[in-house]
Amino acid sequence: MAAKSFDIRLGQYLIQKRACTLRQVNEAMEQQRELRTQAMARPLGGILVEKGYLRQEQLYEALADLGQLELRCPGCNEVHAVASYNRDTEYRCPRCRSPLVLEESPTIPTIIRSAPLLSNEIPVEAPAGAAAGAPAGSAAAAVAPREGTGDPMISKVIGGCQILDRIAKGGMGVVYKARQLNLGRTVAIKILSEELSQDSGYVERFIHEARSAAVLSHGNIVHIIDVGEHNGIYFIIMEYVDGKNLREILLKQSSIEIRQVLLIGLQVSQALQHAHRRGIIHRDIKPENIMITRDWTVKLADLGLAKKVAGAEPGGGLTHAGAILGTPFYMAPEQAKDFSRVDQRSDIYSLGVTLYKALTGKVPFDGRTPIEAMIKAIEGKRLGLRELRPEIPIEVEAMVDRMMHRLPEERFQEAGQVITAIEVIMSGIAQPAGVAVADID
Repeated sequence: MAAKSFDIRLGQYLIQKRACTLRQVNEAMEQQRELRTQAMARPLGGILVEKGYLRQEQLYEALADLGQLELRCPGCNEVHAVASYNRDTEYRCPRCRSPLVLEESPTIPTIIRSAPLLSNEIPVEAPAGAAAGAPAGSAAAAVAPREGTGDPMISKVIGGCQILDRIAKGGMGVVYKARQLNLGRTVAIKILSEELSQDSGYVERFIHEARSAAVLSHGNIVHIIDVGEHNGIYFIIMEYVDGKNLREILLKQSSIEIRQVLLIGLQVSQALQHAHRRGIIHRDIKPENIMITRDWTVKLADLGLAKKVAGAEPGGGLTHAGAILGTPFYMAPEQAKDFSRVDQRSDIYSLGVTLYKALTGKVPFDGRTPIEAMIKAIEGKRLGLRELRPEIPIEVEAMVDRMMHRLPEERFQEAGQVITAIEVIMSGIAQPAGVAVADID
């Protein structure tokens, strides 16, 4: 895992556990950024400890909860992951019984690594795949590209689908274009990442939620066809969408025609209404998850697929300590304060931010660090839509403002209310001539 990406996870985890405040984490990230410009990279955890915002034992506990605390046996030279940390525990190698020492890691600074891990003798078991190099037959071994041969998944048959080409890579895994052999149709298949595939709790919840979401049938939702496992590779087969996502479109042009933005909002709201009525919350609305076809049909992707949620209540969602829920620039304030507090109003907020971005080319809350952006979202201070784009109708600005209200109770309470608001606004906006998806393709 990249050190920068992990530092974001660690910061969110510490905030959620109330070990540090948002402002303390942001201050440490600012210092980290300044040090990086001087070629003096420092882990976030070390800076927080040095500043006195976090005790050393708290950092160890957090790293263990996040699966990043590893101990090495000086005798066998084997690495063992520690699932939980106790300062009064001495960890010994299960093979040679030598005391284990902290492994070199970009997440653990030198001043922290020098501290002892001593007291009662409790052996630690090495989990499968904890040592360097994934075991044969694992998802990691199957997905990792072989040097000089390109992507090894190309031409493989997974779940009855022959993989044709690689489409995209994201935090959850890699998406491929594939051919479903029994029906002869084109589909998309997502292969879960190595990290997620090795988390049995995540895999179990992921499969359960994907199967639940597969019952959704709506023209504005990317349909899930199948989910399963093949030789240690976990996959989801989905409807293939011939088009681009909204992020790709916005990379080519800074903003989109107002009526087209409203059309995006209308179709995404219709998808959310269908899902919310069936108890499914998206939890990660953002431009990357909004697909647009050449005939301007909008398809919401990744709906119902399990996101890694920090501190979820039993039965209330996937529990995985310290994981990121949502994307900081599109995340509702209640998620920034407590990542387990997610409901349909959080989806409405994130859609509002997405419409703001599509209308102006900018996110409403930006910052030098993701945590700084989250602080700004909680405070709610931003430029109005019409300050950035004066031709936006006042009704559109008022609607987006309500969607993005920092208090959930002041927003639209359900997607149906957003649909009604957009339909009323669109009835008063004329269709511009000569505008088609081909123009923004």
